[in-house]
Order: sequence, then C-alpha cells, then structure tokens
Amino acid sequence: MRTSAADYDWIPDHQLHVSATLAHVDQLIDQVTRIIHDYTDQGPLALTEVVDGDRAHIKVTAIAPIPELMPRLVADALTQLRAALEHTLYAEVEHLLQRSLTDQEARVIEMPACTELSRFDTWLAHGRRSRLPPLSAGAVLAERIRTLQPFQRRDIDDHPLRLLAEHTNLAKHRTPAVAAVRLGAVYPDHEHPDLTVALPLERNPQSGHGLRLQPGDILASGPRNARIPLSIVPPVCLQRPHTGVWNIALKELGYLEDWVRTTAIPILITGSRQNTPIPPQLDITIGHSDLRRALLTAGTTPATERGTLSIQATQARRALPELLSTPPVGADPETIRAWMSSLDDATVVSRLARIVRVNSDPEAFLHCLRELTAEAHAYRSRMQ
Repeated sequence: MRTSAADYDWIPDHQLHVSATLAHVDQLIDQVTRIIHDYTDQGPLALTEVVDGDRAHIKVTAIAPIPELMPRLVADALTQLRAALEHTLYAEVEHLLQRSLTDQEARVIEMPACTELSRFDTWLAHGRRSRLPPLSAGAVLAERIRTLQPFQRRDIDDHPLRLLAEHTNLAKHRTPAVAAVRLGAVYPDHEHPDLTVALPLERNPQSGHGLRLQPGDILASGPRNARIPLSIVPPVCLQRPHTGVWNIALKELGYLEDWVRTTAIPILITGSRQNTPIPPQLDITIGHSDLRRALLTAGTTPATERGTLSIQATQARRALPELLSTPPVGADPETIRAWMSSLDDATVVSRLARIVRVNSDPEAFLHCLRELTAEAHAYRSRMQ
C-alpha cells in the first residue's frame, strides 16, 4: 500500500528529526543482521561423531567466537533507540513551552522507566521538573509518559521500556550487550523412532528458550549405522541484564525497535499509536531538503525482518537441494538449484516451511517433497 503525505501529518515539523534517528537505528541493526548471517552461514559449531557401542553421538568440539563488533553494534542500536525517545520528549517539552529550556531545566528531561507507580509520582514531583508545565502531574504529556511505564503491565520485566533501560544502562556503564550462541533446536529432516536430540524443534520459541552450548555437549544420538540427516539451529542470543533470560538477538532488537517506532514515539507525540508508522528505511547517507517528502519513498520493512528472511532463505537454499535429491524422490540437484534461483527469499522460505510442517507425518512429508519436485521440473520445462 502506497503512502501519501497525509499519512505522516501526525508528525509535526518539530519532531521530524526522530525519523532520521530511527533510520540510523535501522542501519545499525542491518549491520548486526549481516554479521549474524555471515557468522551462522559459516557454521559456528564444529561437530564430531562419537561411537559408543551400537550408538553414535553428535558432539560439539568447538564453537566459533562471535565477532566483537556484533555486541557493540547491538549496544549502539539500543542506545540510539533510547536517544530517539529522549530526543522526542525533549523536543515536545520545548514545543509546548514555546521556548528553549535552560541548562538546569534540560538536565531533568529524561524518559523514566518506572516499575512502580510511586516511583513515577516521585519522578514527576522532582523540584525543577515539577515546575515545567508539560511535565506537571496531570498534564497531557505527563500522562502520555505514564501510559508507557513498565508498571502499567503485569509482566514488568518484559516491558519494552524496562528492557531498553536495562540494556542501555548495561552498555553505558558496564559492558556491551552480552551475546552468545545457544542451541535453539535439533531435528531430523524426517522422523526416526530411535533418535534422541538435546532440544526438539519448537514452532514459536519464547524468550528463555534454548540451551547453553559448550564443547563436549551431545546434540543427538542414534543407531550407529543409521544415516539420519539433522538440522541444528544455533541462534545468536542476547542476555537480558535484569533477569538473565536469553532471547534471540534479532527478536530482541525487533521487539524493541518496533515498540519505540510504532508505539512509544507516536504516543508521546499524539497520545495514540493509531498512526501510519514512521518508515525505518529512510536513506540518511544523503541530505534531504524536505525530510517530510523523503519519508514517502522510504522503505517500510524493518532491518530485523529483512535480516531474518535472508538468514532463513540461505538455510532453505542449502537444505532444499539435499532434501529433494535424495531417495525416494531423487530429483536432479541442478534442476532444484535452477528452480530456487528463480524464487525470491520469501518464496524459498515458504517452500521449506511446507516441508517442516509435515515432518512428523511420513506420508504427507513424501507427498510434499514430490509436489515441490514437480514444481521444479515444471520450471525447467518452461525454461527449455
């Protein structure tokens, strides 16, 4: 759906600056996704097969270190997200006052992240802050800030503003983001009754899902002489400072970026999130004489979505030729690769997802493989 200038009328001129900050965040996250893509594509786990009697075990022998740039870029992106909130709040206070803030007043402008109502009331009651009309108790802007506070939700520790504050406090005062490779899932390309895995596939893993990975870990065990193709998912994760919970890095970044861009900033400006979201893909490597007009041509897909799709497509392009060229299907690998080269990333990912969905049903699994093979052959016929 195309956007028009009217779609962004909710962004006043004094707040247009935040679109550039959010674009900077998107570029930082895009760099993170590229690093993660390259890291996972190279295969971060070194594995070996260990035979024990009539059983064979797949064991981790080494884990490639995560590039040091990655957690630092994560910290930069999160810090800029928090800055986007602070800058929006600062600009709104000055706009409502219709004057510039004094140095003393400027020091008390901040976005609180209160886990208790009493702490927010204390924040409002701060001497110099309470004397600023836009931030006085009951003022419209003060109430908008109140609606965004962590204490408004039952799951306080999972509230995006709480997460953002904890991550950025860690990055500013102690260390960059804490990142690690964890085990997300181990699953066979088709079911085998005598296979055991360290962590089965879960369709919608929540924060905290996964296992710590270290050399010596056994990921799967099966009959010694059986050939069971396996998929091993080792996502790069971030640890939440206040709870110790691990979450997939791109999910954490996407969750926080989306909340700041589509919820927090619109509420600070308008009191509602029912607005056309600020597009994340504004090109800020060039100057814009009309920033508002530039928003009309900015891309609307966040970096985490673009990166996740790219990672999934790379994995699918690697897995599909092997799946479809092995018995009982036995398709020509070159035919499969040529067919896949004609598909965009989203389509390739959807084809692999169809296989995964029926993985536990041998009959449906084989039917799906044959359907995809027929699709590949039909493409080859059209090209001849």
